[in-house]
Formats: sequence, structure tokens, C-alpha cells
Amino acid sequence: MAASGLLRERDLRALAAVIEDGLRDDPGEAMPWAVFERLQQLIPADTVQLHEHDLQGQERIFQQFMDNGGGRDIERGNDGDYRDPRYWEQRHNFLPCSYSARTGDVTTVTRWSDFCSVPELRKMPFYVEYFTPWGRVNHALSVPFAAGPGRTRYLWFARLRRDFSERDRLALQLLRPHLQEVYLDAERRRHGIPHLSRREREVLQLVAQGYSNADIARILFISPATVAKHMEHIFDRTGVRTRSAAAALAQPQVRPFTQPTRQTGR
Repeated sequence: MAASGLLRERDLRALAAVIEDGLRDDPGEAMPWAVFERLQQLIPADTVQLHEHDLQGQERIFQQFMDNGGGRDIERGNDGDYRDPRYWEQRHNFLPCSYSARTGDVTTVTRWSDFCSVPELRKMPFYVEYFTPWGRVNHALSVPFAAGPGRTRYLWFARLRRDFSERDRLALQLLRPHLQEVYLDAERRRHGIPHLSRREREVLQLVAQGYSNADIARILFISPATVAKHMEHIFDRTGVRTRSAAAALAQPQVRPFTQPTRQTGR
């Protein structure tokens, strides 16, 4: 057994299959559907959904979902409850749904039961008004992704009868950064953006943040000549010839860069 005994060998193979199938599948309009199919096998749920919201503009960007019967769809824009400003206010106050946006924590997988019991949940205004009419959720689990200023993007698993386990949480915690990369890879493919290596993406992230070649060399612990070579490869693969054009073309894959820690011997 692996990962503190919670995940078995077959679980680790299933984790790898989620990523492999997602990278091979048609990118579709949001997350490749193969990811949803594999996730339903790994962590069965009444529904698995991917949401993106513009919290500042109080707008649903999209909602992609698959139920345990195989039904699937993608909805966009504001309709129904999403048109009501009270929805957005009450959602913000409902910590089980707003934890990531309110804290800025886009790495921790959370369950509703981390915040409250089911009896407590059923007394909360947001749940009473917006979930009770639906009547099919007592337990949920959220997997957050980085989505840019004022936005939130997350995978959401929901069940009526049985809470999610620590094994479920651990599996998704391990998958989370890879699922983010699958989504960004699908974005690149949808926009016709050529594949770049990990180092080229790091260089491009820093270019988009306004750093010079000398700055990038210092941050990445490489030489300015190596940075220049990476930029040549980026220009060749994207077909553009200026730094600003390359960064703009690759915006779906550009995220704030976290500076690595230099490894030193002891």
C-alpha cells in the first residue's frame, strides 16, 4: 500500500489514467470529458462538476457537469439563481462553497463536513434557499484551481447519502496540480497554442510579468544566454517575434510564477 495506507496500487494506476486520458482526449469546451469519466470511476458521486465564476462581476462563466448515469452538459452565463445578486452574497457567506475564494487557498481539497455537520448545513440560509429545492446534496467535496484575479475555478463532487473519505480527499489532493495542467493543456489546444516545455512556460510566465532576460536568468538560476535560447524556441513555436506578442498568445497557460528554492549541498 502507498500514501500512508489510504491509496492502493490500483488507485495510483487510476490516478495516472485520469491524467493520461485527459491529455489524449478531445479538449472540448472546458475539461476533456474523459477526465470526468475517469473521476466517476475513481470517486463515484451523484454529480461531478467543474465551475468557473467571475466573483467581481457576479457571473457564471461556465458549469460543466456529469451525473452518475452518464448525463453531461455545459452551461454558460447567468440564468436562474445566478441572475439574483442575493445568490452571490449568500454564496460568499456560505464557507463550504466560498472557502477558497475567501482565503486565497487554491491548493487544499475540502469537504463540506470540514466546516459543519449535516444538521448544521440544513439550517444555513444559502443551503436552505439554493440547495433544498434541488434536494440531492448532503455531502460535497471541492478541488480548487488557480483562475486569476476575481475568479474562482473548482471541481465539485456531490453525494446525497455518504460523505467523502480521507482516501477520496488524498486522491484528489494528489491529482489537483495535474488536473490543473490538463485543463490548461486543453485551453492551449482549443486556442491553437503550440506545446511548450516546462522551462519555456516558466520563462514565458516571467516575460508576461514584465521581467527582463537578466531578471529571468537570476530567478531561474540559469544564464542570460540560456534565457535568450528559450525565447528563440518560443518565437519559433508560436510564430511571433516580440516578447509581448508571445506572452499575449500564451495567456491561457501563463500563471503567476513561484520562485524555486535553490538546492544546495550540506
